[in-house]
Amino acid sequence: MTHNIHVSDFSDFCFGVKRAIRIAEETIIKGEKPVYSLGAIIHNREVVKRLAKKGLKVLDGSPKSVKKGTIVVCSHGVHPDRLKGVKKCVTVVDATCPFVKNAQKIAEKLYQDGYKVVIIGDKGHPEVRSLERFAGNKAVVISDVNEARRFNSEAEKIGILAQTTQANRNFRNILSELLKKDFKEIGIFNTICRDAELRQKATEDLSKKSSVMIVVGGKDSANTRRLYDICKKSGVSAYHVETACEVKEKWLKNKKPVGVVSGASTPRWIVDEVVSKVKGYK
Repeated sequence: MTHNIHVSDFSDFCFGVKRAIRIAEETIIKGEKPVYSLGAIIHNREVVKRLAKKGLKVLDGSPKSVKKGTIVVCSHGVHPDRLKGVKKCVTVVDATCPFVKNAQKIAEKLYQDGYKVVIIGDKGHPEVRSLERFAGNKAVVISDVNEARRFNSEAEKIGILAQTTQANRNFRNILSELLKKDFKEIGIFNTICRDAELRQKATEDLSKKSSVMIVVGGKDSANTRRLYDICKKSGVSAYHVETACEVKEKWLKNKKPVGVVSGASTPRWIVDEVVSKVKGYK
């Protein structure tokens, strides 16, 4: 008997990723060659490979090393300082997600207004690194409740914002801890994007109705890992895969229905391949 399969309504690129891919593809066609992305355009290796075949080279080093062509800023964004020294003959195309742009503006304004900026997010993530730079490289990044409990600052006022793909529950729990501290002024900005919120809620709901969950997305994708964590916390068997070839028949034995969700940087065609693989097991 073929497994019953329920696919989340949020199983494709989010708005920001769709926009970044569109900009990258248009630049490959129309832009001055060669075309580089400043870091991976999104956190999905299969998509990055496809774009590489079309002509988008990932630039991991300094943009100052580019002698000619076009540089596309990845969806996670960068601070303008990162582009200082780029040769005048090199064109820069910005594919930063608009929601990330908004968070950058808030971080910068808080810093300029004298707030100690607190970013609730993943240390080392490209988006978070850019937010830190917009906050004058003086922001504090808090990833979990324990770090929030240990947080101490002599600042009289703090401004709090979130990585745009941060888990809502983690944001609220950390915020609850920070609000216990004795600051004269606290500014709070929930900069989690709507897609992330809806994707997380859909994953939580689907986990409750499924015997096993398959989460599809890049292993280096923070928002995909969060969906996987949501599944695990719900108590259901869960597996994180990048492609259909990773799906194992033993995962599905005596397990139905099967729930399938994807991260915001996962294209629908990869999800469809995973679903086809699951359907092929009897």
